[in-house]
Amino acid sequence: MASKQKAENTSLAPSKSKFAESLLAVSDRFSIFTVFDDFLTMSIAACTQNLHTKKSWYEDEYMAAVEKYKDSDLRHAFPKAFAYLVTEMEDRFDNSLGNDVLGEFFEQHISNGRNGQFFTPYPVCQFMASITATDWKQDENAPVDRPLRILDPACGSGRMLLATHRTLGPGDEYYGIDIDRTCVKVTALNLFFNGVWNSEVMCANALLPDDFVIAYRISSLPLGIFKIEEKENSRLWNLNINSFKREEKKKPSDTIILDSTPFSERKKDSATQLGLF
Repeated sequence: MASKQKAENTSLAPSKSKFAESLLAVSDRFSIFTVFDDFLTMSIAACTQNLHTKKSWYEDEYMAAVEKYKDSDLRHAFPKAFAYLVTEMEDRFDNSLGNDVLGEFFEQHISNGRNGQFFTPYPVCQFMASITATDWKQDENAPVDRPLRILDPACGSGRMLLATHRTLGPGDEYYGIDIDRTCVKVTALNLFFNGVWNSEVMCANALLPDDFVIAYRISSLPLGIFKIEEKENSRLWNLNINSFKREEKKKPSDTIILDSTPFSERKKDSATQLGLF
């Protein structure tokens, strides 16, 4: 009971967490955005080891990120922050408010509501995931011979994907797209630390089929978060652009036709969602 109460308090006041305190200490001398982004880069590198060299696949990126801090004792704050992050996420794994420590830090100290970057509260994500799961189970036409593909086209810190994975369980495929590269890194780490394998997150504008900046594949074998720098190598990019192509075949005209039928009266096959689902 005591540990559960402690987790509840941590989720309500993330700025008081040891993880947050460790990064904020570094921000006294460096931009908090730079500190946070460097921490994400180093964390992704730390999670992806080359078994042949015993170093990270992204050792050069790690060293480049830590370079500006090498002459300061503040460089020791990053491995401490990584340890605090893992501990706090593990302590809050079964918390009703989720364990999105990174997303909470981003909301409080990075975006401050900039560009409307407030993430959907985790209880709302859980509620939406439970509705989706219920609809799928009751759908007689739902495919049962292949894994489900779950996509969040504006994933933020990945809370919807985490909630859906918690509801549906392992075995399905989880995909996230976001236009903010920092959010994409946060989602990649959240998926990795929560064991959401068979997943990929892409930095792109989901409304532009050919858009691509970078993607990360979360894998259990080999274990790690692997960068995808060529769009043709991204399964998510290929799925996304192919879904647009299917829509174009249905409506070859360049004219956008708006359906005036109320959503409550539409059939499932006439929905406006892309065919990726």
